[in-house]
Amino acid sequence: MGGDLDFYRQVLNEYLKENQSTADMLSFTILEKRYADAAFIVHKVKSSSATIGAKSLYDAAKTLQKNLFEEKEDKILPQAEMLSGLLTKLLREIQEFLS
Repeated sequence: MGGDLDFYRQVLNEYLKENQSTADMLSFTILEKRYADAAFIVHKVKSSSATIGAKSLYDAAKTLQKNLFEEKEDKILPQAEMLSGLLTKLLREIQEFLS
């Protein structure tokens, strides 16, 4: 972001808006076993998380996306719960930072 704090704040604000319902949408698609839709949601989280430097969330999304594509049902739900927890925590941190 070139050290531009105002621009970074704008990016974080957009990330916050875009991901407010992501955890719920992901949970819903996984419970319905719509793994391709879930993988799309996870891909979006993975990409935007990499953009803002959220490495642990990026890594969790990368692993979950792989298991969704491979339909490894025994791994999908625990990984989705972990990703949702990380995302929720990050969104709270972003809200605090922007306040």
